[in-house]
Amino acid sequence: MTCRMCLKEKTLCKSHIYPEYMYAHCYDENHSYVAFDAVEGSYNKRRRKGLYEKLFCRICEDVLKKYEDYGKSVLYDNLKPKVRKLKSGVTIDDYDYKLFKLFVLSLLWRSSVSTLSMFSSIRLGKYEEYLRRVLLDEIEIPVNDFPCVLYQVHIKDRLSDGVFMEGFPRKAIVDGRTIYQFIVDGLYMFIGVGTCSIKSFKQGASVSPENLRVGYDELHKIEEFSGLVSRLKQQNKFSCYEKS
Repeated sequence: MTCRMCLKEKTLCKSHIYPEYMYAHCYDENHSYVAFDAVEGSYNKRRRKGLYEKLFCRICEDVLKKYEDYGKSVLYDNLKPKVRKLKSGVTIDDYDYKLFKLFVLSLLWRSSVSTLSMFSSIRLGKYEEYLRRVLLDEIEIPVNDFPCVLYQVHIKDRLSDGVFMEGFPRKAIVDGRTIYQFIVDGLYMFIGVGTCSIKSFKQGASVSPENLRVGYDELHKIEEFSGLVSRLKQQNKFSCYEKS
């Protein structure tokens, strides 16, 4: 089968779209979690691993793992503990802009090449090949090319860890530009497609060579979240979460 990154015929791995460590907050003592499904007539599913499919060869998996490992060091070893303690947004001055941005862009690109239905709304078109080369060759791109910002969402000062929202990834048009939105393990990510002005993004956060500024926002302000919980409750699919 053809590896989606190097485009060579290789034996493919079971490749995660989001790194497995981002699901750690979802797992119970049996290393499983409930994937809620708010579609009428469907059922919640119990899963033991995050979403994956056969996409990349081992060599390309290692390329992506470099970005994943750096993303983990920034977000999970540094950012989340500080946000949890301060209950506010955080600025990180000492970080590698290139590696971190490549980590965020790898999530967008993998979502685009994925065949899983959850990611069907993400299609990068001509930019898919561009990002493939950027990730494969570890190219640093300017701050206004595929600009991205991050917010840690919370509920009553508790971080919304473990939240992967139905309806996301989502495509939006802001100031005539395409912006994709993700909610991954309680991190609300905005990524512009192509060259975009930072003015198109939420204020108070940025991913730039100078620093990483991560915002802090309430999850219930996101209209889609309230609607999702309401639909789950109406179908009696949310009871196990309410008891926890």
